Amino acid sequence: MWEYRVEMFFAGGFLFGKVNKSEVENSLNDLSNLGWEVVSTTSLNRFFGETHNVLYTLRREKK
Repeated sequence: MWEYRVEMFFAGGFLFGKVNKSEVENSLNDLSNLGWEVVSTTSLNRFFGETHNVLYTLRREKK
């Protein structure tokens, strides 16, 4: 059995579309140490295709 979790990161900046790479890496590494693994990613867009948020779906085996 698996359990799932979704992490969302804001893509800010002057015209949006910039993700804080260090924040994402640190968060995903911390979650990896807890047994989570990324199974999919997607971006949520707004207006004329500007990236607004990035979603990561993670899973781990239920304990």
